[in-house]
Amino acid sequence: MSSAFPFDVQFQRSIARLAMQDEGFASRAFKHVDASFFTTRPLGWIWTTMHAYWQKYMVRMTEVPLRDSLRYVEPENVTGYSNEIDATCSILSVTEHAYVREALTDFCKRSIFAQTHKKAQELYNAGQPVEAYDETQRSLDRIREITFEDENRSFFFEEIEDRHRARIIKNATGFQRVFSTGLEPIDTATDGGAVEGEVWLVQGVAKAGKSTWLTHNGFRCCRVHREPVLHIQLEGKREQVEARYDARFSGEFYSEVRKGSITPALYRDMLDEYRRLRGLLVIRAMTDWDVTALDIESEIKTLKARGFVPKMLICDYVDLLRSRNKRVDSEMQHQLDATRDLKRLTMNWGLVTHTVSQTQRPKDGDDEHEHVIRASQIADAYAKIRVVDFVGSLNTTRQEREQGISRFYAEMHRDNAMGIYLRLQNDIARMQIGVSAEVIEFKERQAEGRRR
Repeated sequence: MSSAFPFDVQFQRSIARLAMQDEGFASRAFKHVDASFFTTRPLGWIWTTMHAYWQKYMVRMTEVPLRDSLRYVEPENVTGYSNEIDATCSILSVTEHAYVREALTDFCKRSIFAQTHKKAQELYNAGQPVEAYDETQRSLDRIREITFEDENRSFFFEEIEDRHRARIIKNATGFQRVFSTGLEPIDTATDGGAVEGEVWLVQGVAKAGKSTWLTHNGFRCCRVHREPVLHIQLEGKREQVEARYDARFSGEFYSEVRKGSITPALYRDMLDEYRRLRGLLVIRAMTDWDVTALDIESEIKTLKARGFVPKMLICDYVDLLRSRNKRVDSEMQHQLDATRDLKRLTMNWGLVTHTVSQTQRPKDGDDEHEHVIRASQIADAYAKIRVVDFVGSLNTTRQEREQGISRFYAEMHRDNAMGIYLRLQNDIARMQIGVSAEVIEFKERQAEGRRR
């Protein structure tokens, strides 16, 4: 058994006791907690017995059947095991549950690390470095999968009073924030914009303005909504993202910002505004090839410890995110799993997430005439479309790019077809997006067609 933990025997007893009382907790704990994690033989026996009972009957084991199991124990161990049952069943009030759940994750991770370190060292010393490395990798995969979050479940009829009360409070306090895009037709069709728990995905070919779209939404969250943003950059340098935001906030050309050619007057205005916006934007570059949603969540937890709790997540971009399951061997499955992980992260933390994706490789000549990219043309894994809450595309011809124009096609929102088609001013040089005057005429012509 492992021998060195910062968790005493009383804490370990609390784990077993909580598994006796809470069936939902027991179902998750038995997946991750091993009997070898416990520092005493009686506690290890209790956990093994409870786990075997769960596997056989799929219900939690209470004190009575646990005591009945003493008849299978060697006579010399009965007294010690019985005393441990007494000690375990006499502790853990309801108020301690939250602490046990929170600390248990760390307890399991440390226990796995201690066991793996010992086993890998033995393999390495025995002249088996490859096996030692594989053992370490397996334990890392196991550590990443550990979670003791409550199941996302409701007892529908029984919880009507709590559900109705929560709705009234949310409506009265404006608890659920809506983050508008600043594009009036999109905001109108989506009841104001994106809400917490939603992932918005926009696709497009290279140089279509995807990074501008992400910067635009991060900018609006900071300046318009005054809410904190975490911008995750999975490709390229952090300095590039910083320059994009500086260009957007200042109105200066991106190329001039990168050279440091901002006029003194404009620089003073930026400093003045940035003082008012402090604490609202963190840019984090993660350019390793195996970044997962767990890495992003780790960053969020680190920032939370420093007092920064983001309301919007910008992920540039989802195609580069990897599945938490390291054994996935196809790009399609990686992208689908990673999108699911991103959605789960967004919901668990109450975020609004904006991300982008590449479209399938365009055909020769596609950029010479107007065309519309649809969801079916997304690169690698179409199934990720079903995971997100909003799907749109940025469309440009070569001539439109030279004129700073793009066409935005909003295809669906929460599984409902939208079919909104906008012509935008897409000023990549200043990282600015806006609805052009042409769109108003375009919408009016559409409305006329419907009336006829």
